[in-house]
Amino acid sequence: MAQGVDIILLGKNYRVACPEGEEDKLRRAADELSQRLETLKEKTRANSTEHLAIMVGLHLAYELHKEQAQNQNYADNMNQRIVELQHTIERALLEQSQPNID
Repeated sequence: MAQGVDIILLGKNYRVACPEGEEDKLRRAADELSQRLETLKEKTRANSTEHLAIMVGLHLAYELHKEQAQNQNYADNMNQRIVELQHTIERALLEQSQPNID
């Protein structure tokens, strides 16, 4: 069941639905968002909340995309290493199973 959680962004209070047990994660996410909004507001002197929200959202989407690409690259590298290890094991087993002719 969803719970209502109060968060504050740029001095405004928002009540947000949140799954039970996820309240702390939502609050941490809200704190991160609030910090980014405040930092961008100070850097740009922007007065438009909408502009700040869009710019922070765009930056977060970029970071997410970058992390996903890095994770995919890591997974691809691990899969390649697993395939190489499987081939090495198969060769070693094949060599062991062949009679030793001297």
